[in-house]
Amino acid sequence: MKRHTEQFVGALFRVLADEGHDEVQKRLLESYHSKASIDRDELAANMFSELVTVLHQHLDTRDEIDVLTTATRHLLNRFSTVIGVVPVAIVVVDAAGQVQLWNEGAERTFGWSESEILTQSYLETLSPPTDLAETVRGRLEAGERLDGVETRHQHQDGSILDVRLWAAPLSHRESGFGGAAFVVSDITEQKQREQRLAVLNRVLRHNIRNDVNVVQGHLDMLIDSLPENDEHADVIQRRLTNIIELSDAARYVEQLQSDGMRSFATLDLGALLRTRLDRLDSEYPNAEIHATMPESLRVAAHELLPYALDNILENALKHNDSGVPHVTVDVQTEDDDRRTIRIEDDGPGLPETEREVLTTRTETPLTHSAGMGLWLASWILRHSGGDLTVEDGQSGGTRVTIQLNAPPQ
Repeated sequence: MKRHTEQFVGALFRVLADEGHDEVQKRLLESYHSKASIDRDELAANMFSELVTVLHQHLDTRDEIDVLTTATRHLLNRFSTVIGVVPVAIVVVDAAGQVQLWNEGAERTFGWSESEILTQSYLETLSPPTDLAETVRGRLEAGERLDGVETRHQHQDGSILDVRLWAAPLSHRESGFGGAAFVVSDITEQKQREQRLAVLNRVLRHNIRNDVNVVQGHLDMLIDSLPENDEHADVIQRRLTNIIELSDAARYVEQLQSDGMRSFATLDLGALLRTRLDRLDSEYPNAEIHATMPESLRVAAHELLPYALDNILENALKHNDSGVPHVTVDVQTEDDDRRTIRIEDDGPGLPETEREVLTTRTETPLTHSAGMGLWLASWILRHSGGDLTVEDGQSGGTRVTIQLNAPPQ
């Protein structure tokens, strides 16, 4: 409501300037400057009240009506232009659910022209036979806003569209509920693409796993007849491990894409890190790992956060060819809202391609499975509302800094 008031006050200022009411504009500016230090909501309300008072004092009735009418017309023209050009459907219905506004985006999305749909029941016309119409109406009448609800609507040609809708109730001075405004986006192609990718992903993962198991079985039999630490067998084993890791990464990508915010959880960062550092201690017995962290520290993050930490921690050791690799992990509470993890190694430094994978906000071509793991780690952290920075460490290696949010109180 505050923004609507400000927009109307702004429109009135412009009309006063255009029509030469300089004295009225001057009085309003003086009032604005005298109250500019007060709360913004209060200022908007005061300005509107002051504006109406000044108009009444300095203009005759005809000029006052003309200024108010012109300002209102300017705002309506602006809103009509916005509603007409947006690519999504915008629909306004009255208290009975009948369509009162139907923009060009709605016509392009659902096929009905404005003249065909006006005064028709929006939800009953477009929704397939479900309980959705009554559910949506009941929530709106109760004063609830709908935010990104996924459902289905019917096109004029009879086809069914997947849609995501937002809606807000409109108030009426006497009856309370005066209708609702809807914004509806067609996500049919997105849903079909997600479904095709999910099926392809599962089929490929299943086939890859089966083939890897067959190759692994034959390799195990061959190794029994080969000299110990045979170079060719080691190469094949590493490649098989990489293929399995890529298959797992593809599964995590699918989970991230489909679950989104639904997979947010409150996680104990201290417990997660201790588990992972204990495992690295056993896998890299020559490494020296020093950790400073609280016994327990909770964060709000995607449930795949452990996978992201695994990739970043292991990357700090696996490419370090020194006799005794050093890694330090430092966990701090910067304030009540943020947790900071600093992971620093003394290795050769992160290659530029992998550093770009961690820090870029867009996907780049990946050259190997390590890049895939780091890219997925970066994606998980972004989905967790976290920040990640990479810089040179004090000992010539790499320092990775991760910031995560504390759980809501």
